[in-house]
Amino acid sequence: MTVRAEPSRSTHKVMCNPIVRAMNLKDGSVFVAALTTMGRKTGLLRTVQVRLVYSGGRFYASSSNVEGKHWCQNMIRNPSVEIKMGSERFLCIARRVTDEAIRTRILRLRDSAPRMERVVFEMAPK
Repeated sequence: MTVRAEPSRSTHKVMCNPIVRAMNLKDGSVFVAALTTMGRKTGLLRTVQVRLVYSGGRFYASSSNVEGKHWCQNMIRNPSVEIKMGSERFLCIARRVTDEAIRTRILRLRDSAPRMERVVFEMAPK
């Protein structure tokens, strides 16, 4: 698994974060991880591989189409999710990002400049 990192502008507080230490992430890292959601209809756990951005102690995922993506609809219905990369697992609470500045920054970190209409979800560790 490859982790690409932008130059770090992190504060000491962020660098002491257990996620940074456990996963060796830097602010702005982009990586692929397993995202587990609870099925909104079945209640069963569903896992997909997604590209995530790590920024400011939180994880971010984006999608071009919420209506066509079950994992997005599942997070909206039940925001408790799990992120797994390698042997590390993090329980998180997901929410759709409504702040345009945050959404734009995350999409730029993700290299999605041509697709700036994408929806962004933030996953904050519990």
